[in-house]
Amino acid sequence: MTDLLSAVRARLSAMFSGLVAWASNLSAAKLAWGGLALAGVLLLSVNLISSNVFGNWKADLTEDRLYSISPGSVAVLQAMDEPIAARVYFSRRLGELAPSHARYFERIRSMLEEFSRISGGKLQVEYLDPEPFSDAEDRAVASGLTGRRLNAEGEMGYFGLSATNSTDGHELIAFFSPDRENFVEYEITKLIHSLSSPEKRRVGVISALPLDGGENPMTKQQTPAWGIMAQIREFFDVEKLAEDVTEIPNRIDVLLVAQPKGLTAQAAYAIDQYVLKGGKVVALIDPMPEASQFHLMQVPGEGRAELTKLLKAWGLEFDPTKVAADIRNARRVQFGRGSEGTVTEFVAWLGLSGDNINNQDVLSQGVDNLNLASSGYLTQVPGASTTITPILTTSTDAMEVSASHTGMGSNPLGLLRDYKPGGKSLTLAARVSGEARSAFPGGQPKDDTDLGTGAAGDAKDGDKTEEAKPAAEATPGPNHVASGPINAIVVADSDILADQFWAETRQMMGRQFVIPHAHNAAFIVGALENLTGSDDLIALRGRGIKDRTFTRVEELRRDAERQYREKEQALTERLKSVEQELEKLQSAAAAGNVIVSDKEREAIDGFRNQMVETRRELRQVKLALRQNIDSLDGWLKFANIALVPLLIAVVGLGWTAWRSRRRPSAKP
Repeated sequence: MTDLLSAVRARLSAMFSGLVAWASNLSAAKLAWGGLALAGVLLLSVNLISSNVFGNWKADLTEDRLYSISPGSVAVLQAMDEPIAARVYFSRRLGELAPSHARYFERIRSMLEEFSRISGGKLQVEYLDPEPFSDAEDRAVASGLTGRRLNAEGEMGYFGLSATNSTDGHELIAFFSPDRENFVEYEITKLIHSLSSPEKRRVGVISALPLDGGENPMTKQQTPAWGIMAQIREFFDVEKLAEDVTEIPNRIDVLLVAQPKGLTAQAAYAIDQYVLKGGKVVALIDPMPEASQFHLMQVPGEGRAELTKLLKAWGLEFDPTKVAADIRNARRVQFGRGSEGTVTEFVAWLGLSGDNINNQDVLSQGVDNLNLASSGYLTQVPGASTTITPILTTSTDAMEVSASHTGMGSNPLGLLRDYKPGGKSLTLAARVSGEARSAFPGGQPKDDTDLGTGAAGDAKDGDKTEEAKPAAEATPGPNHVASGPINAIVVADSDILADQFWAETRQMMGRQFVIPHAHNAAFIVGALENLTGSDDLIALRGRGIKDRTFTRVEELRRDAERQYREKEQALTERLKSVEQELEKLQSAAAAGNVIVSDKEREAIDGFRNQMVETRRELRQVKLALRQNIDSLDGWLKFANIALVPLLIAVVGLGWTAWRSRRRPSAKP
């Protein structure tokens, strides 16, 4: 090695000896200017080389890799089999007035350049500045882009994307709203996917829920369609099927059965045969559909019993009288009005994340948090021939509560006070696969006249009745299938579909934007896509939705609140007893029927003092709870803001002190 270095040094000396001799004769000023010139050349060379060699290298330090192209996008882009022409319209004037739009535009430009590279040039991107009264502005308007008013003269700014495929298919992002920046990769990839795969698969929907809107039974006014349907229609053609359908059409690629109320035995048989013949099903069944409770009460019949019967044949038991409660995943809610309003944990409303979502299942990709309300739970039928794989589960602290204690008139404080951990995890959603037998071994039922109705869903607490009486069955027909492999996803909650639990709608520039705060829609649409064989967009759909909670803080706050609620209940009961005793004595005295003795007067005064003292204790308990939470909040702020600078300062001072002690000792 030494010989090699010596040889290299000798070779370099021979090569540059003339240059060194020439430089040694130059003045110091010339050497300085020459050094500066060489430094400039070196800087330009490094930039040139790095831009060519490392141009595509980036560092994305965000936790969920928001600025990296996801594998789902790569799969969609690499699967393109025809060119797509995309035009990005961005008004430079808009960027000057709103720098955040300019920064957003640069991010989109960088992403599209990467998309084009991954697609092998099949994605062709053109950038246009639609200046006022220009041809580019006319094209932007003709494409359907939404403009934003820039000034009093009425000039408009545009920031959108229009794309077409070779068959004149057209997709559009009318305006890139900064509110949805975290979803931009998903939206552009979805657009490309729609153009490269224009033929949509078909979803058959059987449901009693007002998914496409309807009349509110309380106000008699029309309600809008649920947002989940818009999400589904972006990727599927939707075909509504009646709850008395006798055959599932072959054109249906996947069936969505969501909380049916009037499902007939013939319809259940049609679903049974559809599944056993290879059809795919996403089924949602709920012991307490809170979002549509009023609506479902107006619909006669009991289709849930038939669905329960099907589930049993697939290896799943569903108890319509029980709800899964879980204090470790309870959501905080406010109930009551005015000064009596209270914020507390509602153990029947669950916010699932982390270990409660099976990360081994493809459905969990991009799904980090889900909101459920009064969900039921599923158990495996003993000896079932199918394979049951839990997808959503509670914590091991879960307990079962009566469905009648949830929904309208529920008391979150009462549920919290009575909460006792059950010591086992409950399955809220599961994937079912494997060989299953028909729920109708005798063949298609003749009619519904022998069906039991109004049984399961309306059962009172502790009155778990039989789900349905066996329907009259004929001998199996020639097309009857007695068994077959099934592939289904079952969720014991239907509120997962309702807007109020996963998204909020905002108005901007006359358009509605749906801002999701949970992955409910991603989960449901992902389940439909998964069963129809497309997994590329599943992970993408949930990108950008991130609810980062302080888990330890939540546990401390929850424990403190439980202790407070228990003490509050005891004090409230004592206060009520004192008030009753006091009122009894005062009423008798006021009526003049009883002469109040000194002893009784002392008792009245004593009760009054007890009442005042109890109220004071109650206030102190509330104050202590508030102080604990405020103290915790203060420590967290301190840790986030001042702790790191303090640690750095302490380390610096320690290092300085250490160096100071070493310096004198080094002297002779």
